[in-house]
Amino acid sequence: MYKKVIKQGVCATYSDTQNKRIELLNTYALIWIYFTILFPIADYICGIFVLKTTLAHLYTFLGLVLVIVLNKFHCFSYARPLWLLIAFVNFSAFSLYVLPGMYMEYYFIILSGISLSLYDKKTIPILCTALSFIGYLTPYFFIKVYPQEYVDRIEIPAMLGLFLAIYFLVSYFKKLNMANEEKLSLAYQFLDESKKSEVAHLQLKSLKAQMNPHFMFNAMNSIQNLVLKGDRTEAYNYLTKFSLMIRENLSMSEKSFVLFSEELSLLKKYLELEKLRFKENFEYQLLGTEDLEHIKIPAMIIQPFIENSIKHGLLHKIEGTKNLEVAFELEKEVLVCVITDNGVGVKASKKINKQNNNKQESFSTTAIKQRLIFLTDFYKTDIGFTYLPTEVGTKVEVKIPYVKQD
Repeated sequence: MYKKVIKQGVCATYSDTQNKRIELLNTYALIWIYFTILFPIADYICGIFVLKTTLAHLYTFLGLVLVIVLNKFHCFSYARPLWLLIAFVNFSAFSLYVLPGMYMEYYFIILSGISLSLYDKKTIPILCTALSFIGYLTPYFFIKVYPQEYVDRIEIPAMLGLFLAIYFLVSYFKKLNMANEEKLSLAYQFLDESKKSEVAHLQLKSLKAQMNPHFMFNAMNSIQNLVLKGDRTEAYNYLTKFSLMIRENLSMSEKSFVLFSEELSLLKKYLELEKLRFKENFEYQLLGTEDLEHIKIPAMIIQPFIENSIKHGLLHKIEGTKNLEVAFELEKEVLVCVITDNGVGVKASKKINKQNNNKQESFSTTAIKQRLIFLTDFYKTDIGFTYLPTEVGTKVEVKIPYVKQD
């Protein structure tokens, strides 16, 4: 409840400074509301209930509630002077009429500091400090509520020095705080730039993972086999597709986001190469690719997962056709890509790699995983990959952020 009241009027379109002042004003009002409720209850329990005191607290309570309501409806420019007006009227009323002679005028000392915390310009805080000093002196010199011996004890220069000291002290700490906030803002900006650089670095690592030596060796070996068999046309087609794929990879590595059609073109070229390598023993499907031309996605995320499925799942499958299905579905905040194969599965693949002493960690747990972590941090949404249960092979769901094309 407390936090909800403090946040009344805070808006994402406002600056951080504006929102902090709104929260601060709500805090001032809420603390004071607490005392306007507590004091009458305490007076009643102690048997010193006074009607005019209770009424004064009631009017103050209603005024402070109005301050919070004005903030709620984004009227901070009205709520701020209203709080100061309520404070000045309240302190004057209590020091002169409600509880005269009870030193209530000393509350005026805090007004200069509070006004400084609510305003950028010094005009209103200076005016508020002057009026507060006059309000403090009123019960002693203008509307006398104290005996003459009390008045004689008041040293006006000393009290003026106290008011000015509080004003300048709060002003100094305010400037210091603003300077620290500026430094903190620059630090956060530097951190964001560092993160962007790290994302770019991981993107290059992702590219290296995709164009790994294993795949390039297999591609060149397939071309060599076609040449040895005398199938020059097929070898030429294979080499052309391979070179186009490398060119697209290098082109996409320079971009943060690419059109879905560009990513799809890269996937098709890669799958066509794998089809040539496995011959008739490999079948694939790309589903749900329609009506996605209007979106952009982070470059080079999907292909490594497909390669992982082929390398660790389908490659070890001995009998039957190797089937791969890649399905896309656009959700509210992410593009969901589900990659399904009928390979040997994750457990069997790990066992085979262990038997072959292949201790190299899969890219999906290194470069791509790190990149998805950074993307999650940037977009604050459900991004990442999950292995889904399936009776045969492997099924992985990848959630990718997207933006609409301008």
